Amino acid sequence: MSGNHNSTRNNNIDVLVNDLKLTQLKNSTIFENNDYFVLSPSVQNKKNWFDLRKVNLDKFLKEKKGILLIRLLNDFILIDLRKFTRELIDDNPYITENSGIHWKFQITESLDKKKYIFNTKSKKRFYIEVISKDKLKESINYC
Repeated sequence: MSGNHNSTRNNNIDVLVNDLKLTQLKNSTIFENNDYFVLSPSVQNKKNWFDLRKVNLDKFLKEKKGILLIRLLNDFILIDLRKFTRELIDDNPYITENSGIHWKFQITESLDKKKYIFNTKSKKRFYIEVISKDKLKESINYC
């Protein structure tokens, strides 16, 4: 892997912990409070890819509201986790010794400038909006 993995993984964690008042589960991409389960991968590479691991998805308790909060350089992508998994998590994951069962995704832009995430195996698309830190704080209603 090129680049500094720790700085990539830690990008904008302060926003999740300090501004959104979430607690990080150990050294993972999982953040929670009493009401929300947040998976928050960081995308800092030139190819704009990230993965979601089955082991992390399995920790999602159904009574909580699920959020996929992608940290994209200095911006964010906020998605309902249930909707995203219904549309892009399929029965054809990658399986590796280091990451276990996981799915890979890439963020890109269509010819008409609409941004979307696609599953790198199935090529299914999920259209998104990239938002700023200020817009993120407005968009999430934490108690």
